[in-house]
Amino acid sequence: MRSHKFKPTLLAATAALAALAAAPQGAAAQDRPTDPSTIDILDVLVEKGVLSRDDANSVLSEARKRAEANSGVVRVPYVPEAVRNQIRDEVKKEVVATARQEGWAQPDALPEWLSRFRFSGDMRVRGEHVAFGQSNTPLIYDINAINADGGYFVDDLLPLRATTKDRQRARVRARFGVDAKVSDKVEAGLRFVTGNPSDPVSTNESLTGNFDKFMVGLDRAYIRVRPFAKDGRFAGSSLILGKFDNPFFSTELMFDRDLQFEGAAATLEARLGGDDGAPSVFLTGGAFPLEEWDFTGDDKFLFAGQIGVKAAPVDGLRFKAAAALYEFANVQGQYNTQGLRDNDFTAPDRVQFGNSVFNLRQDGGVVNTVKFGLASKFRVGAATARAEFDINPTLVGALDFEMLKNFGFDRGDLDDRLVPASSGDMAWNAQLSIGHREIAEANAWSLSAGYRRLEADSTLDLFTDSDFGLGGTDQKGFVVRGSWGLARNFWLSGSWFSARTIDLVDPATGTAAPPIDTDVFMLDLNAKF
Repeated sequence: MRSHKFKPTLLAATAALAALAAAPQGAAAQDRPTDPSTIDILDVLVEKGVLSRDDANSVLSEARKRAEANSGVVRVPYVPEAVRNQIRDEVKKEVVATARQEGWAQPDALPEWLSRFRFSGDMRVRGEHVAFGQSNTPLIYDINAINADGGYFVDDLLPLRATTKDRQRARVRARFGVDAKVSDKVEAGLRFVTGNPSDPVSTNESLTGNFDKFMVGLDRAYIRVRPFAKDGRFAGSSLILGKFDNPFFSTELMFDRDLQFEGAAATLEARLGGDDGAPSVFLTGGAFPLEEWDFTGDDKFLFAGQIGVKAAPVDGLRFKAAAALYEFANVQGQYNTQGLRDNDFTAPDRVQFGNSVFNLRQDGGVVNTVKFGLASKFRVGAATARAEFDINPTLVGALDFEMLKNFGFDRGDLDDRLVPASSGDMAWNAQLSIGHREIAEANAWSLSAGYRRLEADSTLDLFTDSDFGLGGTDQKGFVVRGSWGLARNFWLSGSWFSARTIDLVDPATGTAAPPIDTDVFMLDLNAKF
């Protein structure tokens, strides 16, 4: 660093300046071995960390010795007070500027390479109560348990979901992320989280493991390139690869907030004007592998594209809207060839609840063991909008809306797979919120309330909000949330998710079943650092 060359030079210059000021200038000079301006300069250098106190005393002592050795001889002309003040100010400015630029005068300064990293994290402790309706049907198959076993026959007592017994649990979430600025246009990041690695929509750990250690996984690992980072018109454009946060503008209707995408996504954003309030348009597209196999080319993928606009038409009002198409390729289950297991891979690796399913091991009237596949295709169109308005300088109100339609849904596919019924292919969500933009200080607050309806085959149930009805589709109901700041980056929040199934069918008989009512209450204590 330049500080190693700068400091000796500065010591020599300071000693010379001190000797200059200390040189006798008539009888009056004999009574003051050093000029006050010299002491000021030395004090500034000590305060800024350039010199230690011992170095400053050494310089002062050397100046006095030179002055005494040259007593009676005036070797330099008189330096006016104004000139001395100017020298002092210039030295002070140079020292401060150099210190700020190189960081060598700061007692707690970090190495330059470390300044390129940004660390972040948060903790959440949750108390949760799940209340089920007294008339809930218990006859809902646990698809994940059945598919994981793969050996049940249709006449066996198949595993069922818990839908009748209330439960309470305490849960913890911890996240820690590192983002690195590789250059002005390139960044990379990692994030570590708690939670079950095989659950894409939850990072919670329940406190019921007999004091076992929590499982921690990597839910972000990405490289992002911003090719137009210094171009104000296209600054929002980027290319991201790896595992990363949802790149699309959406609500929780289709994608849980904890869901992290894998693959590649690109966004091109262009501002249609020169000022900050000018509208802009954006185009986002991506390809995301879901399940990859080494024995077939029919891997499961998500291909998605979205186009949208955002604007601030008047002061205090911001608007954003977009339309998207999500193509889930090869996720529909296919019957096995009679006597074979050649299409078992078309069964989903994991589900939540709601999508229409069928036994893909049943073909030609011959019943094999049970393995469930998805009965419908999924080509989901989405329209999403958000209007945000300033109530006063600190409070913000917002209205969010999203609607989904599965264009891949065909009731003929369900008939071919002997699925008795489906509640449909549409979904919508509306939410109103008010409060501070961020709960970062004491007494900051926010409230929101919304209603949503997800028909059974409106979207892939695997990725939907895991808290509403404990996850999945074929549900309708409302969500209420509130947060209150207790201190800086420390807040309390509460949520109520109330859901009821729309058109539940008994999987054993194919007839209508009593609905499932699920109320989930959460109280969270949050800390961010």
